[in-house]
Amino acid sequence: MIDALRDVVLAPRCAGCGEPGAWFCITCRDLCEPVSRVRPLGIYGAGVHAGPLRDAIHRLKYRAEPGLAEELGALVALELARNLAAGAVIDVVVPVPLHRSRAASRGYDQAALLARAVALRDGLPIRSPLRRLRQGTPQVELDRTARAANVRGAFVVEAAALRGLSVALVDDVVTTGATLADAAAAARAAGARVVNGYVVAIDE
Repeated sequence: MIDALRDVVLAPRCAGCGEPGAWFCITCRDLCEPVSRVRPLGIYGAGVHAGPLRDAIHRLKYRAEPGLAEELGALVALELARNLAAGAVIDVVVPVPLHRSRAASRGYDQAALLARAVALRDGLPIRSPLRRLRQGTPQVELDRTARAANVRGAFVVEAAALRGLSVALVDDVVTTGATLADAAAAARAAGARVVNGYVVAIDE
């Protein structure tokens, strides 16, 4: 209801090209070429972190445009659906959470919104057992070496919350993979059998 009201009051414009009618238009979506990494953690992205896709993510994260989560989540859901069609088993979708103070200042947690869109589109359950212990310095402000140290041990998880499950971790962007790796370690500590990452974009 809130999203629908927002679209009426403030007509959406494409975050990639500025055209009215959608938060992320079909033309900009068609520019996205799926990209993946397989080691040390399988990570699947809807595209490279550049051009219109980068602009859309930036607006979702920093310019208070949560309506973009539905459009960008649809791109992530497509990548997960492709893997499901190829025989992958996914039991549950899990967002990689912001620290609660950062989510409060932003007004929402973009990973949670993306994960909800992915789960709904792919008909999968969603769980949120991960908690971020500390806020830390925003990853975007750090070099590649410092990022791993910044998030190491940053997550805790409810004991046995993911026992025996194959988990799709959802986040917005992956650069070094440090955040996803630490979240995956926490998921495995909660009993996850298999963990892979699904993101809007991979920064190459």
